[in-house]
Amino acid sequence: MSHASDLLLVGVSRLAVAGILILFGTTALAQEPPAPAEPQASPAAPQAAEAQPAPAQPEAPQQAVAPRVFQPAWEIVVDGKAEANGTLELVFQPHGGEAKLLKVNVVAKAKKDDIAKDLAQEITFAAGSAYKIKANGNKVKVKAASKKTPPCFIGIETQAVNGVAVRVGKG
Repeated sequence: MSHASDLLLVGVSRLAVAGILILFGTTALAQEPPAPAEPQASPAAPQAAEAQPAPAQPEAPQQAVAPRVFQPAWEIVVDGKAEANGTLELVFQPHGGEAKLLKVNVVAKAKKDDIAKDLAQEITFAAGSAYKIKANGNKVKVKAASKKTPPCFIGIETQAVNGVAVRVGKG
């Protein structure tokens, strides 16, 4: 909504500026005495200015948004060892449901298996009993508990842990 209102505001302000410029241009021409050698050139100049459109400015580039893919099973793989304290933030959203932000605090020197275990706990709290979550070593598997359970989306929001890589893929 703000993007549309910004575009509308820019369009209205451009029209206002163009109108003011045309008004000053025609007022200035009306105040000058017409040149005796070219009596027809003066009235044509304001019409030519009105007929020419203002040069279009390119729109600002918009940030690309990846589409959310909903699947019945996901696999999250954690690699590395935390060099310093940090956080991992993932988004969990069942199809047709509300997106939930999962935040895992990682302490320095935490191993990949421990990070995966903490991540599995956070997903379990967010998903509830509708999904099965298993942590096995450095992998976390998320699976729909039944065929009636809607597929879900899991994505990485921020990954701010030095030395640790997290991948989310099809399970």
